Amino acid sequence: MSGDPDQQPEPKLPRRLWLVLPLLSLATIVGVVAAVEFIARQVYVESKTTTFPCLVMNDASTGVRGVPNSTCSQKIFESKLTQFSLNSCGHRAGMECGPKPDDVYRIVLVGSSFSYGMWVPQEASFAALLPAELSRRTGRKIELYNESMQWGTPHSVQLRFKEVLAAKPDMVLWALTPFDIENADVTLPFVPPADAGGAADRASGLWGRLLAAASKKPILDLIHDGWRRVVESLDQTRTVFMLQHLLYQSQSQYVKHYLMQGASASFLRTRPDAAWQAQLAQVDAYAADLENQTRSIGATFVGTMLPQRAQAAMISSAQWPAGFDPYQVGEDVRAIIERHGGTYVDVLHEFRAVPNPEQHYFAVDGHVDPDGHAIFSRLLADALIAKGPALFKGSP
Repeated sequence: MSGDPDQQPEPKLPRRLWLVLPLLSLATIVGVVAAVEFIARQVYVESKTTTFPCLVMNDASTGVRGVPNSTCSQKIFESKLTQFSLNSCGHRAGMECGPKPDDVYRIVLVGSSFSYGMWVPQEASFAALLPAELSRRTGRKIELYNESMQWGTPHSVQLRFKEVLAAKPDMVLWALTPFDIENADVTLPFVPPADAGGAADRASGLWGRLLAAASKKPILDLIHDGWRRVVESLDQTRTVFMLQHLLYQSQSQYVKHYLMQGASASFLRTRPDAAWQAQLAQVDAYAADLENQTRSIGATFVGTMLPQRAQAAMISSAQWPAGFDPYQVGEDVRAIIERHGGTYVDVLHEFRAVPNPEQHYFAVDGHVDPDGHAIFSRLLADALIAKGPALFKGSP
């Protein structure tokens, strides 16, 4: 019946609600995203200071080197504020450079940022912990003088090796990482911009570029360009970093994601690509020269391979897909070091007994935290001691 109220048509929504409701939904999403970004910015804070003033990065004759008697500090999202103090020779050694005391067995450590102790206090680095452990276990007075440097690639080590010899080492300890092999011939991999600008500058720059492009590009090109720039900006947000950090806490998810990165995971493949093989050949040439120079002063040359985060996780879990082998790069380095008469000490296999070692790396940055350095120190001490007293020939 036409008079039945149950048969009456439902009233239509006012047209303005068709606009208001989507806007409210969008505002809610934006509000949630903004709140999450705010929280992430409170948790993950970085310093405005950097280590750049303490480094010389424009000298092709030396590679990146330290500024003598300089002190810098920096905090990345995952670390505490860390001070980097360099001595009068530009080394983060925790001691002054100079002649070796007569009653001391001196190890000179060379390498890149792992050995340098990136993002950890100098006294918490394995370079500082290892000599005390060796002294305790050998009954000898052993010191370690650290000449490692940020971006201390094999080529850079070779360029500054006269400084290593000048320190009168009884042993040269070369701590290699997959990064070092991948960048074997790199001298100056990074020069910071004069003014990197802040987030606000980047944002204003984004809108400025979009507005400038509006008068020059068709609307579809403008939309595509705008979307690309927005995605790039979102990728730099703390929210993305926080999600990445949380995802990387899972050992299996982190390893799975890392192995999907193609060229970055070449060193973990049982059959590395031609580019990686070429890098190993360059490391071989550098090793031959460094070992020859070390022998010329009657010192012992020792090499080791320190694991990258995913590599350490794979070894500890004893699980990895077919076509990958976390030990392969260590065996390649062993062959290189021993081919030229040096001694190789293996720590990779000892990570089998370390539960979840990837938790002692900064999850996104990839460097080792203080607990990780303590693990490195212990395993290196075990490996060096296992070679027997003959390794420390020439000691008092």
